Amino acid sequence: MEHPVRTAERATVESRWWLVVAAAAVFWVLAFVVGVLAFLVGMAAFVGGFFLDPSFFLPGAFGLAFLVVVPLVLLGLVLAVALPVALYFDAKAVREAAIGWEPDPVLYALVAVVGLFAQGVPIQPAVALYYLYRRHQHVGEP
Repeated sequence: MEHPVRTAERATVESRWWLVVAAAAVFWVLAFVVGVLAFLVGMAAFVGGFFLDPSFFLPGAFGLAFLVVVPLVLLGLVLAVALPVALYFDAKAVREAAIGWEPDPVLYALVAVVGLFAQGVPIQPAVALYYLYRRHQHVGEP
């Protein structure tokens, strides 16, 4: 099967909105890893505080949550709201470039909006990664 984009001639799309989509996808992976680590450190602080000195371990766990988790949550909210907008504008630019792939901007944006309300289901990371994969196949970037 031949790759849709030949290396000699790359399709050009006048849009950098895919950078927001990529930032959202990378954020979710990093947030998951940091969340697991924060949970493990918090549990260690709780158990250590329960068996040893609570005045030493428990404030550390709450400080970690405040310094790490709260900024991650705020950044995640910004990216989650920005993702539908970025998908819409980038898919629209790709469609207008007439490169052989015509993504539906409204559909991608709607799926990302649904992902805002699908608690516990990673719809937004899935649609962001799928879109970037398809974009790479046809445009060559990212």
